[in-house]
Amino acid sequence: MEKAINSLIRALNQADATAPDWLHLLPAVGFSGADGRGPYTKPDADALIALFGKDGLKLAVDENHSTDLAAKQGFSAPARGWIVELQKRDDGIYGRVEWTPEGKRMMEAKEYGFLSPVFFHTAEAPFKVTKLLRVALTNDPNLPFLKSLHSKEDADMLEELRKALGLPETADEAAVMAAVKAAHAAQAAAATNQTATAALMSRIAEAAGVAADTAPDVLVTAIQSRGKATATEAENAELKTQLVSLQSQLTTLATGTARDKAEAAIGAAIEAGKIVPALRDHMIARHMKNPAEVETELKVMPSLNAGGLGGRKLQESGDTLTAEDDQVMAMMGIDPTAYAATAKALHGKGN
Repeated sequence: MEKAINSLIRALNQADATAPDWLHLLPAVGFSGADGRGPYTKPDADALIALFGKDGLKLAVDENHSTDLAAKQGFSAPARGWIVELQKRDDGIYGRVEWTPEGKRMMEAKEYGFLSPVFFHTAEAPFKVTKLLRVALTNDPNLPFLKSLHSKEDADMLEELRKALGLPETADEAAVMAAVKAAHAAQAAAATNQTATAALMSRIAEAAGVAADTAPDVLVTAIQSRGKATATEAENAELKTQLVSLQSQLTTLATGTARDKAEAAIGAAIEAGKIVPALRDHMIARHMKNPAEVETELKVMPSLNAGGLGGRKLQESGDTLTAEDDQVMAMMGIDPTAYAATAKALHGKGN
């Protein structure tokens, strides 16, 4: 899993994108713009596609509506791509684009994230889209519900991260990124500790008179033999001190790594609505002792409510536990009295 996380972190940092072949131009349902323009009726995809085929003209893909703004002022407004085909899909009308070299470079560099279509429509509301004219690359979309230029890539990346980190399918982007950061921090700390441990092992090997890369079990045998044969009392005492220090460092490293992994897994489960926040410390402690057992439980746990833990409601009196609480207590073996007190306190804080 460590290699998978490292490669995904590098992928997130490098963001090596490719230019999309299809652009989401219009939705399949009625819509309005973020600036209040509209409402527009459900686009007639068949009619719009037929008109596009009849005209036989490519539709320009420009930057920030330069065709409608800059060109009319006499400034350059080059196309960054050309829509050469329209297609009707379940979520709207898509256009297949042939990018210019500069447009392809822009897409691969992720310089733009969204689209803004330009179209003719009828004069009176609710307006009907009558013809697609072109589409602009933008970072300030008026129709933000259209698929972003990176939506497929980002969705695939999140799915890969969920699998690599052992997170549930319900983990959202915030939970995934929190787990990635925790894993990355744990690996960085482990690398630092491993470097220090390697240096200490080298010093111990030198003191024992064996090669620096000697295996731990062989090193122990060499130390024991040396202690029985030629080592002075002072040398043995020094070796014992170094071994105690080494054991302490290894224990600290193992404990820290286990806690980081536990906090990431339980934090994601809380975000997914599978565990109430009141059980966070309890579940982290369990995960540190037996991560495989806890992660198996998390995979089969249902979300306690559709809206996440923030929407969890106690009964009006605040004294009676819900069916969700009964389920949690049964799964976790929690005392009902203690759980009720914690849940009631948690409910009070949320009001």
